[in-house]
Amino acid sequence: MAVKTKTCSSHIKLVKHEFVKCIEIYNKFINWVIGEFDLYLKIESKDLKVYFPSGWFQIGFFIDASDGIMIEIKIEGKSKVTCEILMNRLEGIFRQVLNCELSF
Repeated sequence: MAVKTKTCSSHIKLVKHEFVKCIEIYNKFINWVIGEFDLYLKIESKDLKVYFPSGWFQIGFFIDASDGIMIEIKIEGKSKVTCEILMNRLEGIFRQVLNCELSF
C-alpha cells in the first residue's frame, strides 16, 4: 500500500498499512524490528513504539472486517529524509519476513 504523508510546520508523519494473513507474520515482524533497533528506547505494549533522536515510530495491528489483519506503521519526526529512510528500512524488514514465510 502507499505511504500517506502529512506535513506540519515542525514535523512530518508517515503512515503505511500492510495486509497479513496471520498474526504470526505480525509477531515475526515485530521481533525482527526489535532486534534491528535494539539500541533504541522501546516501549512494548499492545503496539511497539521506538524512539529515535528526532522522533518515533509505532507498529501495531487491527482487524479489518473486509481485509483481515492490517499492520499499521506510523512514523513521526522532524526530518522528512530521516522518516523516509526509516520507512524504507521497516518496509525492507517486512519484505524479508514475508520472503521467509513464502520459502517455508
